[in-house]
Amino acid sequence: MADLLVLGSGIAGCAAAIHAAQRGLSVILCTKGEMAHSATRYAQGGVAAALESPDSVELHLSDTLAAGAGLCDTDAVRVLVSEGPERVRELIALGARFDLEDGALARAREGGHSLARVVHAGGDATGAEIERALGSGVRALDGVDVREGWFSVDLLVEGGRCVGVQALEPSGELREVRAAHTLLATGGAGQLYAVTTNPAVSTGDGIAMSLRAGAAVADVEFMQFHPTALDTATMPRPLLSEALRGDGAVLRDAAGEAFMAGEHPLADLAPRDVVARAITRRILECREPHMWLDCTAIDDFSRRFPTISASARAVGLDPGRDFLPVAPAAHYLSGGVCTDLDGAATLPALWACGETACSGVHGANRLASNSLLDGLVFAPRVVEAIAAGREGPRRTGVLRSGWPAAVPAPVAAARAAAATGARPEQLRARLAASMTANAGVLRDRASLERAARDMADLEAEASGFDHREPGAWEVRNLLAVAASLVGAASAREESRGTHARLDFPRTEAGMLGRFFLTGGDVSFVPLAAEVRA
Repeated sequence: MADLLVLGSGIAGCAAAIHAAQRGLSVILCTKGEMAHSATRYAQGGVAAALESPDSVELHLSDTLAAGAGLCDTDAVRVLVSEGPERVRELIALGARFDLEDGALARAREGGHSLARVVHAGGDATGAEIERALGSGVRALDGVDVREGWFSVDLLVEGGRCVGVQALEPSGELREVRAAHTLLATGGAGQLYAVTTNPAVSTGDGIAMSLRAGAAVADVEFMQFHPTALDTATMPRPLLSEALRGDGAVLRDAAGEAFMAGEHPLADLAPRDVVARAITRRILECREPHMWLDCTAIDDFSRRFPTISASARAVGLDPGRDFLPVAPAAHYLSGGVCTDLDGAATLPALWACGETACSGVHGANRLASNSLLDGLVFAPRVVEAIAAGREGPRRTGVLRSGWPAAVPAPVAAARAAAATGARPEQLRARLAASMTANAGVLRDRASLERAARDMADLEAEASGFDHREPGAWEVRNLLAVAASLVGAASAREESRGTHARLDFPRTEAGMLGRFFLTGGDVSFVPLAAEVRA
């Protein structure tokens, strides 16, 4: 039995594996694809960190709280921004090569940031460079058993604690993988939507497994839509980094009007939720498929943003001359498995960090380029807590006010409707189409009710799939997360951050709290008064 089982090979999983091995812990790292097939590699903008004056921890804290629309846990954010600079320096020491300018780290400014603090690599290939450095670091260490192509199916729970997972090995055989502690670093759930910047592996597996085991999940109604994905047939959609707007790019409608100046004091550098809603409204008003990003004022575009330049040129566009068609795409799930400030979930010996987790740092809307920092900061905290002998959560972070009792989700029996002959990929496409139409950037009661009905119908069809097939499990996991998202979005009768209700357009003080989901139950817990931002 290993000391630590890590599920996922993105920034959070690899950082945890490295720190654990350095601590002398034995580690198994399971990933359902290859090591490099995580969402980390798609991250363009960079890592936000207050590395030196005139920036400061307090400024980064303030920007993060403002973006989170009142739902950030201030202690969690302080951990993130205070420990972030050290973790970035550790990453550089490990071999990550960030861009330099006049011998110092180059920094970009992105939406919601009060100044330039985002360090980047390869211009707009930060995730790929971080993935390279961390992946090499993992493989160079003794004590880490890397298992590629192992699909984790469900958590093993014995005596009220997590003791590992059941997993499909590459041959398709179901095996138990046991460990004293299990860390979920399985990423997000962008594949809930038909238009996403996430890779095909982002199917909410860790969140779904936690729901089935009765661990608490929260804030899943807050799916962040990146406002400026390149509107092409390519999937995942090529991301047009916010650093473009930080360098002077401007959003325009079909008539050429720069419309963000009338939407927010920061105009094109407004937080992502504001920009995504503004673009969506403009698309609907103008009956156009997309808006336009004017990057023509950016000098030396292909050198500064080589990845974006290649994506644009692949579809016949020259960013130095042509406006780029953009539309919002599902990008980042701000909620997930509830944890304390050390990453402990509500099920003993279960831990979570990165996009899989709801640690309180993102609130209702993640600040740009805080996601990579999240994994870098909280993965080592998990390892330190395990090394100190911790088993379960403390009342800190999003768990400060307590959490609901564990309610394992009921396992649906196979139904006759499963004999329709539909394949997992067909159901997956129908699920994504419904979620995009009914639970996307703009929602209301009627659309959410349609989504709920669709998910129930799809669940009936999916219940008879051959669960020795990873694709069938991915559909099951997407359905579990979709039902939770729709349930929480239906219960949150207000608009806050990335959650925009057309029938409840205002933010309500009475809803300053979290909707916790355990199994199929939804419960509201008000935010503790001392952490209200």
